[in-house]
Amino acid sequence: MAKRGRADNPIELTPMLLDNLFARKKPKQKDARTRAPGAPKKDSASIKIASGWETAASRLAEIGARRVLVHGDAAALAAARASLPGRDITWISHALAEVGAGAQLAEDLDWSGFDAAICAGSDLAARYRQSLRLMLAGDATRPVLWVGEGFEFCGGSLSAPLEADEVEGLLFNHFQEFFGVKDPLQFRIEVYHGPEVKRFYRILEPNQSLVLRLGAYFPQRQHPTSLAAFVEHPILTRERHYRLRLCADVFWRGSFTTLHSAHEFGRSPSHKVEFRAPAWLVRQGEVALTIPNFEHNADAAMPIETSRGGRPGQQLRDTGSYLQQANLPRDGSADGSFMGWRYRGYGGSNWFALDSLAQDGTGLRNSIAGNHHVSCPIEDRPDFAASPAEIARFAEVLAQGYLVEPYGVPLRLPGNLEFGFEADAANPSHRHLRIDFFDAAGSHLGHQEIVKSAPGPLFAGDILAGWDDPKRDAAHLAFIIHDFARAGLRYKGFKAMANLVVRDRRSGDRDFTEFQSCWRNLGAAVPGFPHWLSDQLAIVGRTNVFGRVRCDRGLRTAVMAVHGSGRLGYRNRARTEFIAVNNAGKRLSGSVTIPSFTAQMIWLDELLPGLADHLGTSGNGALLVQSGDADLACQIVTTSPAGAVALQHLWGY
Repeated sequence: MAKRGRADNPIELTPMLLDNLFARKKPKQKDARTRAPGAPKKDSASIKIASGWETAASRLAEIGARRVLVHGDAAALAAARASLPGRDITWISHALAEVGAGAQLAEDLDWSGFDAAICAGSDLAARYRQSLRLMLAGDATRPVLWVGEGFEFCGGSLSAPLEADEVEGLLFNHFQEFFGVKDPLQFRIEVYHGPEVKRFYRILEPNQSLVLRLGAYFPQRQHPTSLAAFVEHPILTRERHYRLRLCADVFWRGSFTTLHSAHEFGRSPSHKVEFRAPAWLVRQGEVALTIPNFEHNADAAMPIETSRGGRPGQQLRDTGSYLQQANLPRDGSADGSFMGWRYRGYGGSNWFALDSLAQDGTGLRNSIAGNHHVSCPIEDRPDFAASPAEIARFAEVLAQGYLVEPYGVPLRLPGNLEFGFEADAANPSHRHLRIDFFDAAGSHLGHQEIVKSAPGPLFAGDILAGWDDPKRDAAHLAFIIHDFARAGLRYKGFKAMANLVVRDRRSGDRDFTEFQSCWRNLGAAVPGFPHWLSDQLAIVGRTNVFGRVRCDRGLRTAVMAVHGSGRLGYRNRARTEFIAVNNAGKRLSGSVTIPSFTAQMIWLDELLPGLADHLGTSGNGALLVQSGDADLACQIVTTSPAGAVALQHLWGY
């Protein structure tokens, strides 16, 4: 049942950021043998950073700042005068003793008359927090810099190929929702175009968001591009991680794909990256992989290695650019072969399938699909045979009613959209699948065991057609697992490379996102088969995830939500709230109750009347999905009037 909607009122990541990382003792990491396949690795760089006067001077020079506020003690003022010659410095403070010594009271000034502010000296956290509030009231686009150490940082970047017509991103200040940070925060936004970068600042209050359109910064493009954002503050995630996720739509010739940002910082330039994708990913066209070099530290002697259908190739590194791309055309490669890339570096790559489609008068002429890369060796690993004990353990867990890492595929959604499962790039290859079926009420109907015999996705129609059972017509949801016992393969360390696929049956357009398994809502921790984040979340599940919602130019957004579990005996109902947050931070919400072992497609403009007016002229806003009852697997699906469809999973922290 649905309630009607309601409205309530109310680094340089690049060189400079990482140059300032200072060492801290890293917490003990989980042993790889006890980490779930696909579990996020511990962030490689320190979450805390330091910043010096040299960095502050460089940032001021970038924007040509002349009139600068210095919020600090007397020693900080002296350091500022020594480090910033030729600038008009005004000393300010919140400390009455410093006001008595000649500083102006920070709150008595009109901050709009200054180009920037710098905080330094004693009581740094209080100075910085006050300065953000005062600069927000004066001019939210002017930077508030700091000198000292012990701040946390978060960042993220996503890339688009040269071929893209436009990239439209959303930066959402989510830190109150997830970490209780009620302060306004300053974001440094960086837009990369080959060898160029443009950098600017924006202070956002909690739950506010900013729409970023690539064409506003680089209207004419000759290189791949990237959007990145960074935030620094005394407290952000309380040292949990440094991940900040942007969301963006990449448009190409009438089609589009939805991405979320990556966050790879502080690795060695010699860090090895490998990625492979099945050749059928592109039908007639090519696959482009963006390759970052945000720190300008790539080794020119280490080329990009490629493989297409087993045929090796190379491409030189462009060490003068912040990112480049390596395209591999399909060129007749067999469906069962792979396209692969190997390079040295870090920063987070994105892949894009740029497809030219056959014309029958009903479909799109072109299609783009994309996602971030997932590290996976190009060559199959030969050493993955399971021991008899491992095979027996998997069979034992299955006999106890647990489906390990199940992927939920809705089978009978109304309309032109159809979902599917694919894991053809799994390493090693794994074709032994078990498929369990559930009816519209979530009751278990039975299962079948198959050996996938042909490359390509298993769409809902394929899954149903393959189940020769009288109950087939009642099936509304399928759960697919890799059957490690039948395959004789180890579970630990396996690269599933599973993707959820959506396609428009009429237009032929499709998109992909990494599949979010339903190994959740277990009510127990299952030894040997950990939850990807923590066993506590395996026992007690809840949903608090976000993404973006669009309601502009005929685009519509839905959430495809699966309420699943890896335990067949699980029974529950998830009261779920869907909240659209406009750029000003105002909310519009509605709720839906989702029974266990069911999937629902919730079109947000139907659940939330007045959504377009709520989002306003930008047509973009943040989306929150929350439930205290269960941990839902949620994806955003966006469609266009021409039949384009884009897909991305929602994310949380």
